[in-house]
Amino acid sequence: MLRIITDSTCEASEELMSHPRVSVVPLSVVFGQVALRDLIDITRDEFWKRLPDSNPLPTTSQATPGDFTKLYRQFTEAGDEVIAITLSSKLSGTYDSAISARDAMPGQPIDVVDSLSISVGLGLMVQDAVAFVEAGKTRAEVVAHLLTMREKVHLLFALDTLEYLQRGGRIGKAQAFVGTLLKFKPILAIVDGEVQPVTRVRSSAKALEAMQDALAERVSARGPQVKLGVTHAVVPEEAARIGQALLARFETPHLLFSALGPVIGTHVGPRTIGAAVYPGP
Repeated sequence: MLRIITDSTCEASEELMSHPRVSVVPLSVVFGQVALRDLIDITRDEFWKRLPDSNPLPTTSQATPGDFTKLYRQFTEAGDEVIAITLSSKLSGTYDSAISARDAMPGQPIDVVDSLSISVGLGLMVQDAVAFVEAGKTRAEVVAHLLTMREKVHLLFALDTLEYLQRGGRIGKAQAFVGTLLKFKPILAIVDGEVQPVTRVRSSAKALEAMQDALAERVSARGPQVKLGVTHAVVPEEAARIGQALLARFETPHLLFSALGPVIGTHVGPRTIGAAVYPGP
C-alpha cells in the first residue's frame, strides 16, 4: 500500500484528512511555556477562542524528525511505501525534519516532497496525491505529478491585518506593507514557497474582490479540470460566498473548503480568507 503523510498546516476537508491512506504529523502552537499539538491537544475552535486574549501572542513549533520516524517505521515495517508532503521548506523546518527522518532509514521506500505551499494549497496537492494513489499510480508517478503540480498552484490570502504575520516573524517580502498596517487590508501570495505582497486596499470587501481578480488573472484555465480551495479564520459565511463566486468564475464544480487551523492562524490572525487555484494537468 502507498501511504500519504502530510502535516497539520494542510487544510482540507475532514473526509480527505481522515482518509485511510492519509496520516497527519502535528506542528505545535505554543502559549507561554505550553506547547499544544495542532488538532491533538487543541482544536480549531479552542484556538480561535483563546487567541484574542493571548498576551503575548502564541508562537509555533515545527514537527520533529521523531514525529516522521514513528510513521515511517510503522508503515515500512508493514510493507508499505510512503510519500510525505510538507508545507514549504521556506516557512518551516518541518520539511527538513521529514528529510532527516528519511535519511536515517536508508533503503526504505520513502519520498519527501516540499509542497512550496501551505494551507489549502497543500490541501489540493494531498487531494491529488490520494486520487492518484487510488487510480493505481506508482510512488514515482505520484511524486512526479506533485513536483509538476506545485509549480502551478496559486495561493492568495486576504488578511484583516499584518500584525500577526509581522510579530510571528514570517512576513517575508510583505515587510514592504508594514507601514500601512492600520490603513489598508493586505493581499499576500505564496510564491515559490515564500510570502510575497500582491496589493493592498482600504476595505475587507475590496480585498476579497481583489483576491478573486488576482487569481483569475494568474490562472487563465476554465472548466472542470480546475480545482479550488478556500479556507477561513472564523468567517465561514463570507468564505462560503467567496467559494461560490470562484466556482462560477472558474466554471468548475471542484471546491475544497476548510477552516484555518492553529499554526497558520497564529501567523495570519482572525478574519483571514485564503483561496487556492490549481488549473489542472
